[in-house]
Amino acid sequence: MNHFFRLLFALILMSLDLFAAGKTNVIIFLADDMGYGDCGAFNPQSQIKTPHINRLAKEGMSFVDAHSASVTCTPSRYGLLTGINPMRTGVFNTLLKTGRPIIDVDEMTIADLFKSEDYQTWMVGKWHLGFQVKSKARDLTQALQGGPLDRGFDYFYGLASSASSSPLYFIRGKRVEKLPTLHVETDKFLASGKKLTVKNQLPQGLKLENISPKLCADAVGLIEQYAKSAREKPFFLYYASIAPHQPWVPSDKFKDKSGLGIYADFVMQIDDELGQINQALKNADLDDNTLLIFTSDNGTGPGAHHLMAEKGHYSSGELRGLKASSYEGGHRVPFIAKWPGKIEADSKNQSIINGTDCFATFAELLGVDLKAKHSQVTPDSFSFYKGLLDKAYEYKGLPMVVRNSIRMGDWKLISTRGKKPFDSLQMNDFELYNLSSDLAERDDLKSSHPERVQEMHKSLKSFMDQRELKASK
Repeated sequence: MNHFFRLLFALILMSLDLFAAGKTNVIIFLADDMGYGDCGAFNPQSQIKTPHINRLAKEGMSFVDAHSASVTCTPSRYGLLTGINPMRTGVFNTLLKTGRPIIDVDEMTIADLFKSEDYQTWMVGKWHLGFQVKSKARDLTQALQGGPLDRGFDYFYGLASSASSSPLYFIRGKRVEKLPTLHVETDKFLASGKKLTVKNQLPQGLKLENISPKLCADAVGLIEQYAKSAREKPFFLYYASIAPHQPWVPSDKFKDKSGLGIYADFVMQIDDELGQINQALKNADLDDNTLLIFTSDNGTGPGAHHLMAEKGHYSSGELRGLKASSYEGGHRVPFIAKWPGKIEADSKNQSIINGTDCFATFAELLGVDLKAKHSQVTPDSFSFYKGLLDKAYEYKGLPMVVRNSIRMGDWKLISTRGKKPFDSLQMNDFELYNLSSDLAERDDLKSSHPERVQEMHKSLKSFMDQRELKASK
């Protein structure tokens, strides 16, 4: 009888392992403020060596017309995780000042989606979507509410915001690991190239240059631990790197390695982080059953854009604009997907995709009927799953709204007034570009195509009229 039960138990474990093996693990590796031109895979003229990003492109598919959900950190991450266009709900970085989590309890996240399909859900890195704060002074001795563990993740290790924020501290789960008591100074570079010294508060014993390596080691450790486990469930890992956002704090291994300055050193470090995670999958024999995506939350920051141009490197490549701009340099980002045996190696796809589209794509991967189960996501998230499996399949989930701009096919209508509210814009505040012939957005065709301007403005206004802004709730 004992032999029978041992055999039965072994068969159950085997069936669980086969169940997990039948479902694809998914990793999103999100860079922070990395421009379209910062890696050789998307900019052959790049002066920065990025061998691991280039290798991933050789192993997978590069989407050359991919876009972040917005042009700055918080709204871009909100769009990626919820599948909802941040313009639809009025999500900007300024909402963090309200002391409320940016993602509402009733807004489903990608982590919720995977968890509902019996996945383990992990997050490592920069959150930047707020916590519930009852007063101006956050009590760091209490559990933090409204963060990753309250928005679908089983595991979280990381930072509340970027490493430039003060006070700075590591969070494990909902608890601050060590209170910030030490004051340090670090450099901040402005768009003009001017360098300022800013103060930061962080825990005793923590060095800024050790933050990124600690986060990467934690993510690699999760993969290694999973490989040694019974693997009853597949996993979803969201790795939100702090690099190459300011402060540029490369570890000793990468200081002066690029020959182009500290920003380029930091880019090389994030490239190495991607290499470590990619290699961890190979070492653990998880490579063939894992979809690994590498992308960025928006274009390069203004300080890096200026300083690198002086060195002959253009972080936006041939694109116009940079972080916080609605021109292509603000939101067209590197996007590589690798899934051995499913995605063709060393391939390119021309599909126009957005960070919000990951939600619907993962739903199709999981066999979830998004319209039936999660209809609140569908207006802004369109699956490019078929494009992953067939490079010739050009997905066009349009029109695409990014900040005060709209993309329809090769045409793009964009406001020239930056952050100015849409309702206050006049028709002469817009420019029209055909990206198929003018990717650099230099030739404004508004005067020669007035009917197209009217058509696209009407579509943009229709989108804006349907918004329900969080700030007004």
